[in-house]
Amino acid sequence: MTTFALDTSTTSPSLALARDDRVLAELWLAPAPEAGRRVLEAAHHLMAAAGVDVRDLTRIVVGVGPGGFTGLRIGLATALALGQALDAEVVGASSLEALAQGIADASGAQVVVPVTDARRREVFTAAYRVTPDGGLTEILPPAAVPVAQMPGHLAALGGDVAVAGTGAALLEDLPAGVRALPERSPGHRLPAGALVRRVAAGTGLPAAPVYARLPDAEVNRLRAVGTAGR
Repeated sequence: MTTFALDTSTTSPSLALARDDRVLAELWLAPAPEAGRRVLEAAHHLMAAAGVDVRDLTRIVVGVGPGGFTGLRIGLATALALGQALDAEVVGASSLEALAQGIADASGAQVVVPVTDARRREVFTAAYRVTPDGGLTEILPPAAVPVAQMPGHLAALGGDVAVAGTGAALLEDLPAGVRALPERSPGHRLPAGALVRRVAAGTGLPAAPVYARLPDAEVNRLRAVGTAGR
């Protein structure tokens, strides 16, 4: 089975190719607001470099978030369109779980906490305990958490805790026992190959977005309705 995996939940999309759940090649796009729109071009280059023909793909794995509204829609639309065109299976996987898998590989910590910048002074986050075989057990489900509440959120986990992701730089005053991975650690990058590992571990999801909060447009609409009603 040849799998193409992609995640566009952050401003730095990640792509990967795998065969029988073994990652062949992986690629990250430079952070940019429009990065999700360059996914198909990047996928073409990745397949050419790996010697994989698009017609060889039998499965598409896509990160379902939580993440930015527009980015998630681009990734899911791309995955579903490819699946339909190639008659390939399309499977979703948690973006935060994939990031957590990378943190576990890079840190060796007992508990890993992925954090991605959700804007509005919030982060998308969850928490996972690393099992002896390197797998993950969810402790806290994905949610949007205000940055100011994260120290208490982390302190409640206890033990040896590692934090990483695009939202890690927003966190201050980390509690004892909690460490943010170094700035250049690979644990900060969401690996699309880990999406394939999560599906292989039996945690595949429907190919539908997980937003964890209302999109900005809906928040603004509700604010406008509330103001008009005063």
